[in-house]
Amino acid sequence: MSKGGKFSVYEGVLFTTVIIVSKTLYTSPSIVVKLTGTASWYVTLISCVTAVILFSIICILLNRFPGKNLIEIYEGVLGNLVGKIVGFSFSAHLLYYAASVLREFLEMIKVYNLPHTPPSVIIITYLSVCTLINYKGIESMLRIATISFYPIIFGIFIILALALPYYHIDYIKPYLGYGFKKTLYVGFFRSSAYAEVLILPTIITSLYSVKDCKRIGVISILLSGFIFSVTSLCYLMTYQYTMGVENLSGIFELSRMIYYSRYAQRMESIFLFAWVIFSLLTVSSGFYLSIRIYCQNFHITDPRPLLLPFALLTYVVALQPKSISELIDVNLKFIRQQSFFAAYGVPIFVLIIALIFRKKDQNSST
Repeated sequence: MSKGGKFSVYEGVLFTTVIIVSKTLYTSPSIVVKLTGTASWYVTLISCVTAVILFSIICILLNRFPGKNLIEIYEGVLGNLVGKIVGFSFSAHLLYYAASVLREFLEMIKVYNLPHTPPSVIIITYLSVCTLINYKGIESMLRIATISFYPIIFGIFIILALALPYYHIDYIKPYLGYGFKKTLYVGFFRSSAYAEVLILPTIITSLYSVKDCKRIGVISILLSGFIFSVTSLCYLMTYQYTMGVENLSGIFELSRMIYYSRYAQRMESIFLFAWVIFSLLTVSSGFYLSIRIYCQNFHITDPRPLLLPFALLTYVVALQPKSISELIDVNLKFIRQQSFFAAYGVPIFVLIIALIFRKKDQNSST
């Protein structure tokens, strides 16, 4: 982090990758297996390529309005009123996203580690830490991501390497899963699983240029796609698609089954460390962006008084799903598959409007 409050490409890549990759530790692998069968390990690569293309198109919009973030561009192109409505909707979406991820973490920690702890205790404790991180600003999230990225990613790959005796290459057959059309369809719309990359256009004033924004985004998506693909492949080779749809957290189950000797078994402690840190950064980033966009919409200069009200809203929304089935079928399906149009469609639509009416900043070179 520079003294001017801007962060480098390196820091941005680590931070964005952590936020995107975190979902591989949750229900995402089993959900993709359920949707695409044995094609799950490469369907995420289709999503990855789609996300890179769509993000590159969004960067064209940013190039037309240098120095402005995504919300300011919406107001400039769509008008003040419509732009504020879109910005407010985006803020609400991010709050919903943060609450859904928090609830997903709650369900998993209840199943595997703290079955007798009241949900409210876990959520309040977690939100307290998120609020503290947000009080310190995005700099604290960047530092946590930079410090923890390599140990956590290394730990995940250690788990995958130790599980090598349990892999069966035949489990990835038939290679086309439930059919190539189904694979393409799911892969295209699951590109919203990489939508966390849109944090970059929203905080572009903390970056040095649009070029840096594009570099961070593309590298983060490609790196995340590689990690998704490897973890999904290992998960599929262990449980096959028939059993793969049953596990709540595939990677956690994989870490629990490792056994070499009395002193080398059950590596879930490595997983838990990665799980908590990644989840904390993901929820904190959604929470932070929701408040930041809200403050920008209503010209609020000091966001700190809004931390507790937004934490309360996150708490309430996180408790809305009545069961984990509802959480998966409604909340997570929406934010990781059905939010495709909200994540990529809106900025691309704004770009089309800007091109039609030839709207751009006077300092733009495009």
